[in-house]
Amino acid sequence: MQGGLGEEELQEIRSEATALLLKEDWVQYTNLYTHLISLCNRDDSSANRKTLVSALSNRADGWSRLGNPVAALKDCDLALSIDPAHVKTLISKGKVLMELGQYASALECLRTVKYLGNGGTNETIRGLLEKCQNLEAISRTGMVDLSGWVLSRFAGKVPELADYVGPVEVRTSGHMGRGLFLTKNVDAGSILMITKAVATGRGILSKQSDEQGQMVMWKNFVDKILSTVEKCQKTLDLILKLSNGESYTDLEIPDMSSFKPDLGLCTSGKARTVVDVGHVLKVLDVNTLTEESVSAKVLGLNLGCRTVGLWILPSFVNHSCSPNARRVHVGDWLILHASRDIKAGEEVTFAYVDVLRPLKDRQESLKTWGFECKCARCKFEEKVLGLSRELREIEDGFVKGSDLGCLVVKLEEIMR
Repeated sequence: MQGGLGEEELQEIRSEATALLLKEDWVQYTNLYTHLISLCNRDDSSANRKTLVSALSNRADGWSRLGNPVAALKDCDLALSIDPAHVKTLISKGKVLMELGQYASALECLRTVKYLGNGGTNETIRGLLEKCQNLEAISRTGMVDLSGWVLSRFAGKVPELADYVGPVEVRTSGHMGRGLFLTKNVDAGSILMITKAVATGRGILSKQSDEQGQMVMWKNFVDKILSTVEKCQKTLDLILKLSNGESYTDLEIPDMSSFKPDLGLCTSGKARTVVDVGHVLKVLDVNTLTEESVSAKVLGLNLGCRTVGLWILPSFVNHSCSPNARRVHVGDWLILHASRDIKAGEEVTFAYVDVLRPLKDRQESLKTWGFECKCARCKFEEKVLGLSRELREIEDGFVKGSDLGCLVVKLEEIMR
């Protein structure tokens, strides 16, 4: 083939690709298909166009495995512009669109495969269609059923979930900076949001290796965050909307539409923002959440396993030691539900620390976030503890024979 690929060369590339696939070396796998695509682009023959479509489809799978769905989607679109009925690419595109939360578009791709009938009515396609329909329903309603997973004692895979934003919006908070508020009344148990972490870090840490283990886990977590923002401008834009802990005045109130999956924002030709690593680290310092110990107990998780993660929208939820919402972690997902009836206009709060701990311990832990909690419960406990100290002083005075008149006056002041 003049100017094109010889059959022997093509077979050699395919064999190498198969070996890389079996080793799950996705970087080299993607690089190999990039090389093949460049060779195909040198010749516009019919045979080469067919090879090009297959190469683009396979590279899309590689990008997807590397956690770069935007690049994968671009390759799928290029392949389908040459062959709109290429079944493997349609399936790959459907999977990528599901990953990006574009369930309606994903269903369209998968239904096209089923309509073409070229192997598209097999069990795999039926399974993908069912999965996509379930995720689309969750993204609209926020209704999830974890009962099967719970009753099986959390065996098997973590349930499939989809991003859902309920009746909430970000507003200026009277407490500090911004907060999340309800736009309508909700009953206890109502799901307020379901959202996936930008990245998580996990590690099984013993008490002896806590400090070193936490440092390793934190470094791996930060590396994941930086890798993600390098690939996706939208994720970087959302992280830059979060507080870096230095100022809580004049903070932007983001539009709620920015928290919903938007394919245009993922694939637009918008100029890339240079990642300010120092700023991102400051954002992580004050917005990273740990998986609640109570949540870990409820879900039957290994209590030695420590998890940190960054969830964008929950980062706007302020802390309270008497919260009205509760978060539950399911894999990399965070489900936030109302723990009591909440009225429209009321601020949503959850606990950053274990609220069953004493006041002093809670206040010490909250220093990590750079603030002192002034919720109604903390104020009440401070008042009670203050009264207890004063009553103990009066009791000691009686025992030591202090002036009774002074002690009575002091007791009357406390009782007012």
